[in-house]
Amino acid sequence: MKRVLAFILAVIITLCSFSFNVKPAYADALFARITTENTPFYPTESSTQPLFYLPYTYYVKVLRSGEHFTHVECYGDGDTAAIDGFVPTEMLFFDGLSVQNPFVVLQLTTVNTAVLYEDAALTKQTQYIFENRKLNYYGFVETSSGKAYFVSYNDRLGYIKETDVYPFSIPNHPNELTFLTPEVPETPPIENTPQQSNSDFFGLKVAIIICILFAGVVALFFALSKHPDRKAAATYYDDNEYE
Repeated sequence: MKRVLAFILAVIITLCSFSFNVKPAYADALFARITTENTPFYPTESSTQPLFYLPYTYYVKVLRSGEHFTHVECYGDGDTAAIDGFVPTEMLFFDGLSVQNPFVVLQLTTVNTAVLYEDAALTKQTQYIFENRKLNYYGFVETSSGKAYFVSYNDRLGYIKETDVYPFSIPNHPNELTFLTPEVPETPPIENTPQQSNSDFFGLKVAIIICILFAGVVALFFALSKHPDRKAAATYYDDNEYE
C-alpha cells in the first residue's frame, strides 16, 4: 500500500513540474510576415475600412487561415494590448524564420495637448490628451488632412494626428528580409562585331602572298636592268691624258 501511495505521489509531483515548465508564448505559434507598407488590418472580414496599416517587415500571429482573409492577432508585448483582426491572405508571407519578437514595441509622445478620435476620418472626438503623454502604437492611416496613428491611451483605442506627436521612425525587423527579390547586377550589353569566316581569312592570306611575290619580281627586274655598259667603259678615254 505504501508503494502505491508513493507511486501516486511521484506522478503528481511530475505533473506539477511539467505545468510550471511553460514554453515561451511564441514557441509554437505560426507567424506571417508583413511585406508591404500598405497591408490593411480590418476589424471584420466584411469591413471595407481598415483600422490601420500594419508595420512593414513585422509579423502577425495566425489564428485561422482563410481563402481570402486570415484571422490574426498582433501586439501583446509590454503595455500594448493584443488585438485581433483580419488581413488579406494574399498579402501575408510565411518566411519560416525563428521569431523572437514579432511585434513593434513603440510608444509615441504627445508634443502638445491633443485630441483622441474614435474614427479614422478624425471627426468623432473621444477625449483630450495633455502634452508629454505616452501612447502605445499600433499602426497608421492616411486621412484627408494627413497621416494619423492608431494608438491606445489608458486602455482606450483611437486615432491621433501625426502633428500631435513627436517624429519617430520604425526600424526594420531584425530577421532577414527573405521576401525581397535579390537584385541581379546589370551586365553591359555585348556588342556584335562582324566576324570573318575562314574562307575570308584564306583569301586575305593568298592576296598578301601574291603581293609579296609581285613585289619581289619587280625588285628583281629593276636590279637586272641597271648593270653598267662594259664596252662603253673600255673605249672611253680622256684627251687631256696625253697633253
